[in-house]
Amino acid sequence: MNSSNRQQTVQDIVTQIGKNGNSVYVLFSGGKDSLAALSLVGAACKSLDKKVVAVHADTTVGIPDNLEYVIEACRQLGVELAIVRPKRDYFELAKHKGLPRFGARWCCGELKVKPLSAYFSSQPSDRIVFDGIRSEESKIREAMPILSWHKYFSCYVYHPIKDWTIEQLYTYLADQNLSINPLYAKGFKRASECWCGVFKGVNEFKILKDSYPEFFNKLVDLEASMRNGSSYLFKGGKKIYLKDLLGSSGYDK
Repeated sequence: MNSSNRQQTVQDIVTQIGKNGNSVYVLFSGGKDSLAALSLVGAACKSLDKKVVAVHADTTVGIPDNLEYVIEACRQLGVELAIVRPKRDYFELAKHKGLPRFGARWCCGELKVKPLSAYFSSQPSDRIVFDGIRSEESKIREAMPILSWHKYFSCYVYHPIKDWTIEQLYTYLADQNLSINPLYAKGFKRASECWCGVFKGVNEFKILKDSYPEFFNKLVDLEASMRNGSSYLFKGGKKIYLKDLLGSSGYDK
């Protein structure tokens, strides 16, 4: 499917579901997938004279450069940006709840779902939300329908690039002359809007240490404040403390 056909498909969805108003939103993390989705939806809305709003969840534990990129990307695309934040920041929550881990992954709900839900509940009821989910990313995302009702956002969510391969994604970004987040060039695999530690490996924290030592040290201090001796990372069932990465380069991913 070429760029014009993809845009037409999104335009049809925007027309069908959002025809009673201009309540069209795109979740924008700052990553390349959500950038492509925002570009597609933005172009479709522009052709229909509809307003589109990019919505970014500032988790309060993201790399500052990521937020700067989000703001600049929306400016260049001519898209309005709404930034939502949790009522209590990550560092306060972590001291109360403990560091997020696979068995207690409170971070997504507290830092993203709740603030986004609160924001969307204040918006027009005829809204529809788009995002940059792709099937290639995981089996869970592959199983998701392309359009579904989101129980927390109380609206339909559509995944316009769900069936795209990574090659198609990069082709589209190049065709549209869209600049991806500079954090990728530094070695980060994702937009890096959340450094809760879940789904991240030692090498990613090494890159963080080298690129953003002040921010990394803030996470080291948080880890050290945990009364139960929790570590940010695990490898082979063993704890790996961020402080041990300060003078070590012997860990693998």
